[in-house]
Amino acid sequence: MASIEELKGRFAQGVSRADRYRVILPTEFGGDARSIDALCRAVNIPGRQIVTNERTIGMMSQKMPYGFLSEDVNLTFLLDQDYSMRTYFENWQEQIIGFDTYELKYKSEYAKTVVIQQLDHGDNSVIYACKLLKAFPTTMQAIELGDENQNQLVQLSVQLSYTDWERIR
Repeated sequence: MASIEELKGRFAQGVSRADRYRVILPTEFGGDARSIDALCRAVNIPGRQIVTNERTIGMMSQKMPYGFLSEDVNLTFLLDQDYSMRTYFENWQEQIIGFDTYELKYKSEYAKTVVIQQLDHGDNSVIYACKLLKAFPTTMQAIELGDENQNQLVQLSVQLSYTDWERIR
């Protein structure tokens, strides 16, 4: 068990803060990196699960890995008066499937790299970063409007699927 002094030493530089992050999305679907970064209200850093099967040899059973699963990444954006982030993701989704022609494109045409960075609370330096490889938006949530939503900010939730992710810092 760690002593109090060891614990204090471990956190001498401070602790990581969940409100310091940056998301870097591809710019070819509209928008610029600065506005995308400023409008992103929440994102999750992906996890990874090792999937296993039971293997029995003699009387002993044990779990043996055979692959991995990665969860989709969820992003939440504030919407400005122009709905620029909604337009951005609509444009990206139109690169996946032509909604007027119902033709699917090749993944190499629409899957892009997305970078998620955890920033230091002092100088905004990157303390952790990962990139989503071959990412694309699979879900754009509906936006609920209504009389009881007076003085509420309009937000857009988007779900990204990807082939894999890797740590880059």
